[in-house]
Amino acid sequence: MTAQRRRWIRWWCGLLVLAVVASLVTPDRALAAPVETYAKYYVVTSSYQGEPERLSMITQRFLGTTARTTDVLHLNAGRVQPDGGRLTDPDQLRPGWIIVLPWDAYGEGVRYGMLSSVGAPTTPTPGTRPSSTPRPARSPAPDTGRCAVAAGPQTGSDWAWQELAAEQAWMLTEGSGVMVAVIDSGVDSSRPALGGRITTGVDIVAGNERGDVDCLGSGTAMAGIIAARGDGTDSGGGVAPASAVLPVRVVTTAPQSRAADVATGIEVAVSAGSTVIALGGYVDPAAPEVAEAIRTALAHDVVVVAGATTTTGAAAGPDDADGLLRVAGVGVDGQLAADYRSGGVDLVAPGIDIATLVAGKDGTRASSGTQYAVAFVAGAAALVRAALPNLDAAAVAHRLRVTANPAAARVPDPLTGFGMVDAGAAVTATLSEEERHDELATLGTDATPAPAAVAALVVLLLAVAAGGLAWWSRRARTRPVDTLPDAVPSHDDHHRPDDPPARPPGSPADRTG
Repeated sequence: MTAQRRRWIRWWCGLLVLAVVASLVTPDRALAAPVETYAKYYVVTSSYQGEPERLSMITQRFLGTTARTTDVLHLNAGRVQPDGGRLTDPDQLRPGWIIVLPWDAYGEGVRYGMLSSVGAPTTPTPGTRPSSTPRPARSPAPDTGRCAVAAGPQTGSDWAWQELAAEQAWMLTEGSGVMVAVIDSGVDSSRPALGGRITTGVDIVAGNERGDVDCLGSGTAMAGIIAARGDGTDSGGGVAPASAVLPVRVVTTAPQSRAADVATGIEVAVSAGSTVIALGGYVDPAAPEVAEAIRTALAHDVVVVAGATTTTGAAAGPDDADGLLRVAGVGVDGQLAADYRSGGVDLVAPGIDIATLVAGKDGTRASSGTQYAVAFVAGAAALVRAALPNLDAAAVAHRLRVTANPAAARVPDPLTGFGMVDAGAAVTATLSEEERHDELATLGTDATPAPAAVAALVVLLLAVAAGGLAWWSRRARTRPVDTLPDAVPSHDDHHRPDDPPARPPGSPADRTG
């Protein structure tokens, strides 16, 4: 084989390798479409009243106080702005940046619409905007006194955190940039383990914008499971300790909620920018108003986690809800926390003998209930949303199902669904071909070719065409002008030039006598 031929073979092999690499990276690029969600927002200008814009000024203008600057910072943490930057310093804003605002922001300059995960506003889709919520009259912030909740025994084992293995996911993410709405009794933000992770929230019952008070304790316990930072005093830490929690208070001192308040709370959570919603134990997801609000949240790419209903109740939420996760609580021995409705469970999570934060005082107490299982799954969903931001709500829910421990073989168990949620595996696991196909199917990428796939095919065809053209061009330059076929060598070629011509056989000179 000549050196020239070897060079051509290496060139063609290089083209084939490039084509294969392009085809392999195509599915991941297909997942990279920006995620869109409905929100209120403001576009930063070069200056306001002659001064460079700062986050505290924006908060004062649209929320009436600078005390909520931290809330607005939480809403925008981790978002990629149109110029590629990220908000890290509240005093350093660039013109053109998109600042997401809480649901109750108002004033000239506040806009409504769909925002992509990279900060670019898009045209609102008709009919997709959540129903408007009357803005409650502003009221003074409540005093610093908190509702008294008995701490109970300082018990509760750590088996739940061992079961979820969230530490495996923390190598990649702790949930930064994700806001989880807890729709329950509010959250006591004075707990040290929750410092800096609880937004002001909203009290739907009282009609003001503060949900950071808790008279019943369950909302604080859920928030601790989701986002507490372990500091050695209150708790071992939450599943997604870098996430933010939006407390939406739908009950105050009486352990009973109204469906209308819950539906409003879900809409508020969507408008505030929550990408995960955890429905507490005072919520009936089967109520028609609540089910419709859940459907609206799912349409806006929000993962909704609800407690599985018991045998006496109807199915939780709408039936055709891929982004809805119905959760049952279990104990360390697998005992169910309630008599759950058969066929109405997607996942199970720890819900018995859980060490949870206490509202009103330091310490933990042993708690049991389905709402705590909901909190564990909501924290796992926050980790997935932070680690894989290009997955939509349906794909996030699908990933949590197929990575459960042990995952049912394509058919969930009627009482335990796909098994125990595994936060570590949900973030780090490499899905099988069948599971990944299902994940892509939830994104709709198997219905039409992805743009990246089409681009890879075009590049391959152009490369082949260019290679063929170069080959023919080189051949044309190296072929002689006279293209007659090569002559077949004769026996004359073996004679020296000075040899006499060969005599044909049978000539007179060869004849004898």
